Amino acid sequence: MSLPTSTQESALKDDTDEDQSLESQESGGLAESQKRFQKAILRFSFDGPGRNHSPARGVTGFPLSMNSTLSPRSSLQTPNPSLGKRPRTQHERPSTLEDTSPSKKAKRKKPARGYSSPEVYSHLNHLNDCISESLDIIFCGINPGQRSAEIGHHFGHPSNHFWKCLHLSGLTSERMLPAEDFTLPERYQLGLTNIVERPTAEATELKDSEFKEGITPFLCKMARYRPRIACFIGLRTGRIVLGLQPYKIVHYKSTSASEETLFYSIPSTSGKTQGYQIPDKVQMFTQLRVDLKMIKDRNLSTDNFEEIMS
Repeated sequence: MSLPTSTQESALKDDTDEDQSLESQESGGLAESQKRFQKAILRFSFDGPGRNHSPARGVTGFPLSMNSTLSPRSSLQTPNPSLGKRPRTQHERPSTLEDTSPSKKAKRKKPARGYSSPEVYSHLNHLNDCISESLDIIFCGINPGQRSAEIGHHFGHPSNHFWKCLHLSGLTSERMLPAEDFTLPERYQLGLTNIVERPTAEATELKDSEFKEGITPFLCKMARYRPRIACFIGLRTGRIVLGLQPYKIVHYKSTSASEETLFYSIPSTSGKTQGYQIPDKVQMFTQLRVDLKMIKDRNLSTDNFEEIMS
C-alpha cells in the first residue's frame, strides 16, 4: 500500500535531515580533530622570551617513548670503580642529564627578539622542502633561520647541532653538510620542512597566528607525503613530554609501506639552547632511531593514539 503524499514528503524530509546531520557530524569531527591537534601543538608553540628549557624529567603526560632509555638517573659516562663507596665530590660524580641543566648562576641570556614584520627579511628567499613520498622521518622546524635562508639550505648556521646529531645517532652514516640537505630523501629516507615558510633570525619574531595558520597546510603535507614519523624540532619542549606524541594520521588508501604517520618531538638543535647539551640531543635522536625501527618492525602499538583527520 502506498503512503499518503504528506507522509512521503515527511519521510523524504527525515532522510534529508539525517544525511545533513551525518555530513554535519563528519565535518564537525574533522574540525574538532584538527582543533585538538592544533591545541596540542600550540601547547609547545615556539620558544619565546623567558621560557625555561629544562630536560624532560618531571613533566607529566605520555612517556618519552614506548621503549625509552632516557631518564634522570641514566648516566652519560661510566663511573670510575676506583672511587669505591666514599662520597664523591662534584668533580667526581658521573655526568647525568640533571648535570647538563643550566645552573641558577648561568650567564644571563640576551633577551629574545620581538615580532618582526615580513618586510624586515623580505630580501631572503624561502627555503625549499627536501621531501618525497613515504619517507621514514620528515623533520619539521618552526621556520627557516636567517643563515639557512641566506645559503639556501636547512640548519645552515655553523653552531646548529642538527647534522652532528643526525650522524652521531646513527640516522646517517656520515656527517653531512647543510649543502647536501637535498640528498637526504634518497640517501637516508629522511626529509626536511618547516611549519612557517618565512625566514627570521629567531622564531620569536613570528606571530602566534602565523604558527596556527601553518598547521593545517603542514597536516595536508603529511597526508600527501605519508612519512612514518613527522618529527618536530625546536618547539617549547620544556613544557611537554619529549618523544612520541599521542596522535597519528591514518592513510586508509595508502599503497606505500607507511600506513600511518606518527608525531615526535625533540628539542631545538640550535647552539643557543642551553638546557640540552650535545650528549642529550644525540641521545634523543638515537631514541628516535630506536622507535623508528620498532615502528617498521610493527613492535609499537598505536591503538590508543588519537587519529587526526587530514
